[in-house]
Amino acid sequence: MIPSISLPHPDLSSRRTQLLLGSVVLAAVVAGIAVQIGLGDLRLALLLAGFLASPVLIWVALRWPYIFPYGLYVMLVPFDNMLKIGGSGTLTKLLGILAVVAIGAHAFVMRRSSAPPRALWIWIGFLLWTLMGIMWSPDVPAASLLTQTLASLVLLYAVLSVAPVDEHDLRTICMFIVLGGVAASVYGMYVIHTSPQMTGDFGRLMITIGDRTIDPNHFANSLLAPIALAFVTLTSSRRPAVIFGALVALAILLGGVLISLSREALLGSVIVVAVVIALSRHRIVGALIALPVLITVPLLVPAIGQRMAEAFVTGGAGRASLWHVAWTSIQQKPFFGWGTAGAIDALDSNFLRVYQAHPSGWVITPHNTPLHVAVELGFIGLGFYVAAFVAAFLMLRVVPRLDRLWDIRVALTAALCALVFVGFFIDLESYKYVWLVLVTIAQLRTAVRMRAPAAVPAARPEPYVPRPAHRAIGA
Repeated sequence: MIPSISLPHPDLSSRRTQLLLGSVVLAAVVAGIAVQIGLGDLRLALLLAGFLASPVLIWVALRWPYIFPYGLYVMLVPFDNMLKIGGSGTLTKLLGILAVVAIGAHAFVMRRSSAPPRALWIWIGFLLWTLMGIMWSPDVPAASLLTQTLASLVLLYAVLSVAPVDEHDLRTICMFIVLGGVAASVYGMYVIHTSPQMTGDFGRLMITIGDRTIDPNHFANSLLAPIALAFVTLTSSRRPAVIFGALVALAILLGGVLISLSREALLGSVIVVAVVIALSRHRIVGALIALPVLITVPLLVPAIGQRMAEAFVTGGAGRASLWHVAWTSIQQKPFFGWGTAGAIDALDSNFLRVYQAHPSGWVITPHNTPLHVAVELGFIGLGFYVAAFVAAFLMLRVVPRLDRLWDIRVALTAALCALVFVGFFIDLESYKYVWLVLVTIAQLRTAVRMRAPAAVPAARPEPYVPRPAHRAIGA
């Protein structure tokens, strides 16, 4: 008979055993990261690093969700098109989902929320109309993909517009917006200096890495909100360190717009400056900073004038012809449109019906957001879209002029005005940098509405004063 051998059983409740097992797992993960880096598989190395840091990241996400994951999401928005993850969307989309979960959990723990803004119900109506548009869409796969993107953006807007946020959180988010724009500008400058082949006409930046591209117009448009925030900070701050940081950030951001040579973004920057000077309590300081820059930059960069002059010769690179074709398409189906994601089919169907002095070719969108929405969803969809932006502008009225958040209101007003302007020259319906501004406006409203009411001093009791005795009548 073979004697049985009893093996020792580890005591998992022992702190020493837990520490030993944790050390073994940690060493294995670190060794795996080192091996994958040595093999050149950075994707798996990053996954292992994420697994290693997951306990700390989960704790940070639940405690400070506006720093991580939402802060990281905000910083990566300008790089959105470069962060594709196979066929599952982009890294920013994944971070947006994580932000919804983390901020939703944070709001549940705090047991606080704000009443949803009117704009949220309008965006939900727009989303439902977009879903209905799939029924008569000529390109159902593209329509489904567009609707999924729009639904994720509306969901992010819904959660963040009602989740609790205070002034400190709001200013932290604005800081991340500026940092993301600065990082994008620095990256663009690095690319244009190290890869001169990534330049187009007049030496403008054209980022193309593999099958991933960033349109120079969208690249520059994503910097408008950071420019507005940095400019307002520069004019309103009194701390030397903050003034210096805002000045450096503003210079880098303007450099990012200049290397793109985007006409719409250059004019959008002028609109940002004009709105800030008009609304700021420090308009004289703003004018003294902005006017010399607006005068000298076109003289130092002659390509700006050449690009502006070219717009009159080519009809804005063929945009005028595109708008004519789009208007013809709208007249054919004015109320319901051609269906979600049907703009390309609509323009291709009417391409030969309209005389085009500067044709842009086939398979192209209108390069005008209102016309794009009207072509696909008709005047009904356009009504929802315009009403949502009007509601966003009205939402800014919640901040009075003497409020300490007035500077953020001025910056967001300038950014929204600039984005509305550039929207007449490019399609912005589902771009995250536009929705980032809309979400931040909703968060500004929440920060003001959820402030603790000022304590009302207790009324002092009136001193007792004995009244003189009245004589009886006839006494």
